[in-house]
Formats: sequence, structure tokens, C-alpha cells
Amino acid sequence: LPCLAYAQVNSKGTFQVGFALSGGGHATRFENSFKVLGVTVKNSSEDGAVTVSTPVDFQLGLSDRFSLGLIIEPGRYIDSAGTNPNAFFLFSLSPRFYVVNREHVALFIHADLGLSALRIGDVRNGTRTFDDSYAGGHFRLGTQFQYYFGKTFGLNAGIKLASHSMKWRDRDPEDPLFEALDYEATLRTTGVQFQLGAQVRF
Repeated sequence: LPCLAYAQVNSKGTFQVGFALSGGGHATRFENSFKVLGVTVKNSSEDGAVTVSTPVDFQLGLSDRFSLGLIIEPGRYIDSAGTNPNAFFLFSLSPRFYVVNREHVALFIHADLGLSALRIGDVRNGTRTFDDSYAGGHFRLGTQFQYYFGKTFGLNAGIKLASHSMKWRDRDPEDPLFEALDYEATLRTTGVQFQLGAQVRF
């Protein structure tokens, strides 16, 4: 019988590794609170942000229609003013459902659920004064198109709706005033990410 291992892009036991460049636009909401003489003071602000990241994903086919994998994604928020240098890192569990699954062409929908970490600094007069660390979770829902030129190499393009919620963890160098005031903060973002990349299949 002829070998039918690559009659479809995804099948049971198929292993794929993807590399991409991703850009996103997000609405942000920052909330913080602290206590003064037993009274809690709350503040909030809303803004927007643009991100760039380089996701790497690993997928293993469970059947013709389903695969399960992991995404590792370093990136940063674009800081045009140069006053808040930053870096983030995402780790996601990513199941896929293949709506279209042919020899060279595939279209799938996926959900990403995982952990987020952000480190953002403050620069004044050219000097970095402190770094704040945030950590939390995220959820993304998206769709992606794949095209394979042959058995091994292909291209991908996709779009994701993304939601993040990260709590403030600490400041470096430490500020004892924050602990004395029971300072808390949360950064929430919602937005859209686009990506373009390549993948290999084994």
C-alpha cells in the first residue's frame, strides 16, 4: 500500500513546530490601591498599547481533526517615548480543531490558556529608577491558515482575540513604603493579535 502519512496536514502522531512574528493592538486598564490610616484609596486609568512578539509553538496531532500543543512567546510593549523599557513572556496550552485539513492546506481554530509575566521599568533623565514585575493569566481565541509547499515546510497566518490579567508582584529595588501601604495593582488588557510565520512538520 502507498504511504498516506502526509495525505493531510494534521493526523494522529504528526508533530509540527511553528515560528512567527506577531503584532497586536490592545486596550489597557490599570488599577491600583493602597491604604492610608485604614482607608483604602483606589485609582484606575485606561490607555492603549501595541505589542510585538515571536511565538514558537509545538503541536502533536491527536487525530485528523485535533492536536494539542504548547506556545512559548517572548515579546514587548512598544515604548516610543523610551521611558518604560519592558519585556513579557507568555506560556500557553493550545488545543486546535482543524476545520479544513487537506494535503497542503489547513484551517484551524484554537484556544490559548496560560501564564503571563511582565517586567516594566521606569526611566527618568536617562536613568532607570526601578522595575516592576507583574504575573497572571491569559486567554486567547483565534484562527490560523496553514499552507505546506511539500511534506515538511509551510507558511502560516493567523488572528487572535486576547485577554490578559496580571497582578503586581514586586518592585526592584524594593520600596518599603509599598508594603507599609498594602499596595496592590492589576493590569488588564484586551485586544487583537495578528501573526505571520512558518512551520515544519515531522
